[in-house]
Amino acid sequence: MYDTLGAKTIELNGARYYVRDSGSGKDSILLLHGWPDDSTVWRNQVLVLLEAGYRVICPDLLGYGLSDKPQDVERYTFSALVNDMVSLLNCLGLEKVHCIAHDYGAVIGWDFATVYPNRLKTFVAMSVGHLASLLDISFDVLRYQWYLFLNIHKVAPQLYRASNGRLLREVLRTHPDREQIVNRVLELGVFESMGKLEQANPFPEILLAALQGELPKPLPVTVPTLGIWSTKDDFLWESHMKDSGKYVTAEWCYEQLEGAGHWFMLEQPQTTNHLLLNWLLKHP
Repeated sequence: MYDTLGAKTIELNGARYYVRDSGSGKDSILLLHGWPDDSTVWRNQVLVLLEAGYRVICPDLLGYGLSDKPQDVERYTFSALVNDMVSLLNCLGLEKVHCIAHDYGAVIGWDFATVYPNRLKTFVAMSVGHLASLLDISFDVLRYQWYLFLNIHKVAPQLYRASNGRLLREVLRTHPDREQIVNRVLELGVFESMGKLEQANPFPEILLAALQGELPKPLPVTVPTLGIWSTKDDFLWESHMKDSGKYVTAEWCYEQLEGAGHWFMLEQPQTTNHLLLNWLLKHP
């Protein structure tokens, strides 16, 4: 059913985005993927959302999938990507949407909900909580964050491709699409393009600014927000999602999904869809 969504290329602020869009519905949902995926990661959600009467919009993020891959790293800052999503809504003639986002898509979603709350009806953050919670450092937390330091390193693409993608296969050991993704990333230039998002938003520099007290106080999130974290996530820890509620002044709801890893929308689609539909139906 994912393949039946209308596909088009839309120029947003000088970059072409590949967007799948069902084109109509009682309400619109913007789905934002993360690393190392593209919009096909939502394939198990699309049919359910369409059957519930929603318009479904799935862009490939800049540097991913079939969207453009600009060389200018500054084009990938979170603020620039949020502005692209606002431009996308404008191009589609949409005033407000529900945003459901995973991984780096969720980081973009948190920014979206903070800076442009008037353009979102609700926000669902999957796996990744508020940035301020991610910066709450302890030794237990640091053991999860190693990849945030590695992925911006200039040798990272070669490391992930070496020995036929051995390191990447280990990192993605719980991803249902592991082999397909590894085969794609083994192609020269693919990982380099995806890595520009992380280079434009380098976690070590953000962490340093936080430790030196140089980051501004987080603005409140005034959009109703649902946070979902899964108990077998190898990359994120529970407290960062649960604690994200203190940055939300609107309705906040936290759901824990048992027995699934980081890509729970693929691992447990029925449970994921149940949580999403329940949330959406409460916020018509």
